[in-house]
Amino acid sequence: MYDAEHIAEHVARILLSTAKYPEFQAGGVPVEVAAAVYGKDATWVRQGIEDGWLPIGHMTRSENKRNFYISPKKLWEDTGFVWKDSNNARRYD
Repeated sequence: MYDAEHIAEHVARILLSTAKYPEFQAGGVPVEVAAAVYGKDATWVRQGIEDGWLPIGHMTRSENKRNFYISPKKLWEDTGFVWKDSNNARRYD
């Protein structure tokens, strides 16, 4: 007899094998683009990442500067927005 955990793992594998993900390019999404997707300003996005309540990327500090990386995949998972930045021609879809 199968236990619930085994069944859940099996179902998860089936679902993941059929899921279709967009292709994500290397590099991050600019803060300004993420802000436009959420309909907020860039400060809102930066603060959300720094405080941890907007889990779409991470922030690092170097001396007195904050640097932000926004994951295209995490932004897509949260909003459905796919970031495309081919040949440095930034565009929104």
